[in-house]
Amino acid sequence: MLVPIENILMRGGIEQWRERIVCGLLFLFPIFGISLAHWFSGIYTLIFLISLTILYRPLQTQLFPEERLLLYFIAIYFLTYILSSLINDWSEQQTRYLGVEIRYLAIIPIYLMLRNYWQSGRWLLWGCMAAAIVVAVQAYFDVYVVNLSRATGIYSPNLIGPFAAMIAAWLLIQWKFQCEKRWLLLPLFVGALFAVALSGSRGAYLGLVVMMLLIIIMSLASWQRYVAVAVVIIGLIGTYTMVEVVKERVDVAIDETSTYFESGKEADSTQKITSTSTRLEMWRFSGMAFWDSPVFGVGRGNYTEVAHEYARAGKIRADVAESAHPHNAYAEALFSRGTVGLIAFLLMILYPLYYFISTRQQATYTALLGTVHIVGLMVFSLTDASTFIKGNFASIFLLYLAVFFAWHVRCVREVEQIKLKSNCSTHP
Repeated sequence: MLVPIENILMRGGIEQWRERIVCGLLFLFPIFGISLAHWFSGIYTLIFLISLTILYRPLQTQLFPEERLLLYFIAIYFLTYILSSLINDWSEQQTRYLGVEIRYLAIIPIYLMLRNYWQSGRWLLWGCMAAAIVVAVQAYFDVYVVNLSRATGIYSPNLIGPFAAMIAAWLLIQWKFQCEKRWLLLPLFVGALFAVALSGSRGAYLGLVVMMLLIIIMSLASWQRYVAVAVVIIGLIGTYTMVEVVKERVDVAIDETSTYFESGKEADSTQKITSTSTRLEMWRFSGMAFWDSPVFGVGRGNYTEVAHEYARAGKIRADVAESAHPHNAYAEALFSRGTVGLIAFLLMILYPLYYFISTRQQATYTALLGTVHIVGLMVFSLTDASTFIKGNFASIFLLYLAVFFAWHVRCVREVEQIKLKSNCSTHP
């Protein structure tokens, strides 16, 4: 049965407009996320709703095995939340957290749509260029206009700092591979670094250093690496020496850590401990509580309740029970979802990381983008659990992962096809 040409043209026109709208949303996604409440979550939701409109259509190209594996691992991670919550008596609290967890399931239709939009990655990176200006202005406004001690944005230093660090890393990768007018990226890179410094986020500082070293190792020749590492070290020393907020935050972290290990871990002490010591105690408590529910954990959102029980029993300090999570994404996964949840969590982040690194020779640019994205969040997660359990960070992780992974798979497959054709022509 022949399809009228008008229907074909209409469908093509709708698809073009859908792609333009999605690419526009990707461009806007990073720009005002740290300045306007619910910006990240709102745009993520819009992209998800648009992706639902193409689910009824067959895929333009079948999913490759690596794409299926990624989506399976993300879906399994979501299922561990459902299982853990049901086993630990689902309550209103778990229903509230479902609003964040459902994003992991929503990435499946989003990915199926984005893999067909070849320009999606470029639009997202162009948005990061504009976002570098916004985070720098926001940091300046917070510290020098409002006179806050640290840049916070609309939420906290623990969002603006890591996000600015990731923007700086992506800009550096673009500078390395972009040939035309790349000098325009330099002031944007400096602006992002400025925001990182003023945030006072120690996790952002550490993540930035790791991401910079990773870019150097993966993209530069041997002699260039030594020069670049030297520049990074000199820059770190200069920043520590001249930027007061950086020096203060680093010194406090060192002093608090040494004090914690020197004074011991007295559960019955009534003296309030420092923020760093509290984090270390939270991690210790998470390991203790894990043995009570080693398979599926105690359930998301039950941290405070369980911690209070341990505190009343004199096993931990009362300070540890004042938070809603253990401030470490790995401890949070182990505590709330157990061994099953931690394995699913690690598969979700380590599998795409493995794929990016193992195929970096075929497409270095996209491999670097994806590798830096995942490694940065992994480092931030050492001192913060919100990187995977809060709506803003979950939206950032999932959307950038979907765009970079689809982009990289496409580039790798194109290179493999070219090599295959070349081999066939050489060996008839």
